[in-house]
Amino acid sequence: MDPILLGVLGIVILVVLLFSGVQVGIALAGVGFVGFVLIRGWVPALGLFKTIPYSTAASFSLAVIPLFILMGQLAFYSGISAQLYEACDKWLGRFRGGVASATVGTCALFAAICGSATATSATIGTVALPEMAKYKYDKTFSAGLIAAGGTLGILIPPSVAFIIYGTVSGTSIGNMFAAGFLPGILITLIFMGIIVVTAIRNPEKAPIGEKYSLKERFVSLKGVWGFLVLFIVVLGGIFGGFISPSEGGGIGAFASFVILIITRKATFKNIVLALKDTLRTSSMIFTIMIGASIFGQFLNFAGLPNMLARMASEMNIPSIVAILIIIVIFAFLGCLIDAIPLTIILVPMFWPLVTLYGWNPTWFGIVVTVCMMIGLVTPPVGMCCYVMAGVTKEVTLPQIFRGAFPFLCGMIVALILLVAFPQISLLLPRLFYGR
Repeated sequence: MDPILLGVLGIVILVVLLFSGVQVGIALAGVGFVGFVLIRGWVPALGLFKTIPYSTAASFSLAVIPLFILMGQLAFYSGISAQLYEACDKWLGRFRGGVASATVGTCALFAAICGSATATSATIGTVALPEMAKYKYDKTFSAGLIAAGGTLGILIPPSVAFIIYGTVSGTSIGNMFAAGFLPGILITLIFMGIIVVTAIRNPEKAPIGEKYSLKERFVSLKGVWGFLVLFIVVLGGIFGGFISPSEGGGIGAFASFVILIITRKATFKNIVLALKDTLRTSSMIFTIMIGASIFGQFLNFAGLPNMLARMASEMNIPSIVAILIIIVIFAFLGCLIDAIPLTIILVPMFWPLVTLYGWNPTWFGIVVTVCMMIGLVTPPVGMCCYVMAGVTKEVTLPQIFRGAFPFLCGMIVALILLVAFPQISLLLPRLFYGR
């Protein structure tokens, strides 16, 4: 069989296996191994299992993933999320739709110490849903809002998605962290704008919250000290050039543990739960990374990435058309496949096009990440919506998707702005790193 045709067939079989419920890492490794056997033979294919699992698990750049996940888990069990929400609520809740805006703001702030979209949705959902119900917010609107707000977890640094993108593409993780700030703020403001418009048009969906005195608002800021410590120590250290992202993960995890002790939440149960959650999530990510590396080797030897670049060059496809095609592919597959495996599978495949058109790798990474944010709230997969369905039993999954739809439109608007104005993504990397 022609290698190109074999590569296309492998992608089709992979999608079928994923829809059949096969574990993502196993499906990637299985299809990649069989395809490699058909192209190169048994001995080279078995050699993949000798080298790739070890090289992936022993990668120094990937060691930061479990560290940042542990930092987020320890921060969660220390109660930082609840304190952030209380402060945001007291400052914004007095305005129409203010409690909803406080929820989005808390999602953005918690994303800065979490790095995971689903973890952000689950954590803030647990804290914010009862509060929004108390003020008689529309439940569909509330659940959709939190699901969409949770997607900020993969855009605002430290983001696990940025670490994986940087690893598979060779792009500076520090650059990616810096590039994520302004797009994250942009989408947060767009979400708040949608909330304000909704509150004006349908006041019953987003009523006014409780008013607090100036003293109460300033007192609430005492609760955000843990967040500020993590933000300044980790991201301040990375952007200041004092520590690398990997060192930042270790320092952040240690700082979270110290905060857990100071807040008197360092119980045996909380520590075990944080370690178990970290181990479970890290194992899932590394399994996918190993499987995707094997699958990527298969696609490379099948010649698909080079074929795409060659076709684009021969057909003289304009740069803007090429990036729009890639966006549509990422957005469509993001509705079917989770963000992490999608990054690992598609980024190496499209990388020759990045080189061909001279796109800035950091900007391309931001565009890809926002595409995956869209996929996180789009049926049929929409992982953040599934997480919210698990958090609340009072709102059905279709209702959550419907509640998230206005914010999905907001993400599309943000994506258009990021494509049209690359400097939104590139301003801070150039300021911090000169590139």
